[in-house]
Parts: sequence; structure tokens; C-alpha cells
Amino acid sequence: MSSTHQYAVIVVGGGVAGTTTALSLAREGIPVCVLERTQYNQWRPGETLSPLAHAELLRLGVPLPESGEDFIPSHGIEAAWGSEHPQFHSFMTNPYGGGWHMDRQRFDALLAWHAEEHQVPILRLTSAVHVERGPGSWHVHASSPSGELALTCELVVDATGRASSIARQCGVRRNKVDALCSVSVVLAQPAGMEQTLLVESTPLGWWYTAPLPGQRVIVSLLSDADLLALAGALRPSGWRELLSATRYIRERVGTPPEELRLHVRPCETSSLEHSGGERWLAVGDAASGLDPLSSGGILEALRSARRAAEALGATLGGDGTAPLHYAEAQASEFARYLEARLGHYAIERRWPDEPFWRRRMEEPTATAA
Repeated sequence: MSSTHQYAVIVVGGGVAGTTTALSLAREGIPVCVLERTQYNQWRPGETLSPLAHAELLRLGVPLPESGEDFIPSHGIEAAWGSEHPQFHSFMTNPYGGGWHMDRQRFDALLAWHAEEHQVPILRLTSAVHVERGPGSWHVHASSPSGELALTCELVVDATGRASSIARQCGVRRNKVDALCSVSVVLAQPAGMEQTLLVESTPLGWWYTAPLPGQRVIVSLLSDADLLALAGALRPSGWRELLSATRYIRERVGTPPEELRLHVRPCETSSLEHSGGERWLAVGDAASGLDPLSSGGILEALRSARRAAEALGATLGGDGTAPLHYAEAQASEFARYLEARLGHYAIERRWPDEPFWRRRMEEPTATAA
């Protein structure tokens, strides 16, 4: 048995981009619903919030506590990149204030709570199975704990991350620039650990570590998927051996225990051919996935959500070109990002013959995902 619900906008995906798009729409009085396939109880990557992202949240009306168990201040970034010795980039002089180390799971749940405070229904454990475009409306068929749901709306937002499942149902291809993948472990935090994000490049790729709330620390190795497999990084023993070959990361986190739980996640640079079309938009990673090196995934999710909400509002007001203009702006933003990515990787010249670094010395060529 199914029940039918109608909204102006349905957002598929309740991560940062999805909930903040919905929150922005709700603040304008637009009826919107979010479908989220989890209960915000699964591990989620993305642990550092930059000062610029903090400013976007304040603009949205989502304040963060000055301190607390879910958010701890981030003083800056240390990077051993292009040099044997790490350079420190402080957040203290940033006009937008400092950054935060956070529990991403709880951060996403906090954004969902703010959306619900603005009367946005967030249907947890609910997945969009199929979408159909009809004359002037969308029909969204979803599965939920209470059974099948039939929902209708004027506009659909794809916030499903790199899967971009709604865009793909619309026949839009996704192009990959690389095959970057992360292998992460969460450990107990050593006493006296500095409250900074630490990045260290190696011949295989690069590592980062950052403190987490709850006296924990995340340690991640990033390289292309094929190189990680060849290096044995997808096995706990191989990952541990590669960690022991680092200098600064190893010094900061110490020796990990024998029993490790690896979190493996594709995080390639990729984008949709176009991130908007007739009565639909893609936001956040669904529109374009950024290399975690940029530390800009959350910031871009917030910014694309703001631009998407403006475009959706304009579309509902009768401007049928708004989704196309949004897509053009997203494409321009992604092109600028690719230029910056190329320049940042060019700084590291110590291992020009290693496959990971050699692949990043040339202009990126996109392939269909």
C-alpha cells in the first residue's frame, strides 16, 4: 500500500548539501521534503570545517557552539607538501574566525535538526527508488520503513553524492578526472595532540590526520584505487606498514593497534556533464566531487546549496532558465577548481616518476564514470 504526498520541491539525500538546500527553501516559505536513506548513524567522512564554511553556516542561520563535545576548535593546517618540513597555515588571522574539527555524523544530524525546526519533513531510512517526469510535475517512488511512498513535486534536487542517482535517471553522464580513494582509520587520540590538520605527501600519495571529538583521531591515506591495491593499503597490515613509513603522521598518532577497521571510500574528482535541467538540479558532491586535498567539500556543498535554492525559487516564480544558469555557474566553478588543483599538485615535485604524481602533472582528462 502506498500513500501520496505533494511538495513544491523534493530533495533526495540528507547530507550537508541536501539539508541546507531544504533549509534555505523553507526559510522562504517553500514546501520542501528531504528523503534520507540513513538515520545519521553511519560513519561519514569530512572532519574539518574551514572558516569560510563556518561563515556560510552563519549566513544560513546555523550557529555553532563556541566549544563542546561535538565541535572542537581548529587552529590551522600543517602541510609537509613540496618540502621535507611542514609549513603551518594559521586560521587565527582569518577574517571569518577559526575552523572546527567535528564529528561529521553529528554535524549532518545537526543540520537536519535545523531543517526540521523550520518545518522540513526529513524522511529517514527512505530511498528514492524511481523518479518519473510528468507534465509539470515529478513523481517520486520511494521505499520507507512504513512501506512504499508515492510523492509528487514540481522540482527535484539530486543530493545523493557522487552516485548522482537522480541525474543518472535523467540520462546525465558523470565524468571522472581521477580515481582517488581514501583508506581511513579512527584511533584513540594521543595525549597532548595538537589541534591542527596535518597533511604529509609520500611517493604513493598523501596522508592526513585530524583530531575528532571524543578524544579520537582520524588517519587517512589517499591515492588512486589501483595504486592502493598494489601497495596492499586495503589490508590492515599493509595500511599499518605504509603508516610506519611516514614521518610526521607517524610521530603524531603513534603506533596503531593490531586490530584496525578500515573505512574505504572513493573520493575521485568528478562532475556531471550538466548539473541542472528541466525542473531538476544537483547539489554538492552530486554536482561535482572535489579532491579532499582542497578541504573544500563542505564549503562547496554549502555554496552550491545556496545557489540551488536561489535557482529553485526563481524557477517556481516562473523563470524556466534558472536551472540552466545554475548549471553554467557550477561548470565554471568546477573549471576554476581544476586549475587550482593542478597548481597545488604541481608544488610537490619530489617524486615525478611515481605514478600518483605523474598522473597529476598534466591537464586532467575526464572519462565517463
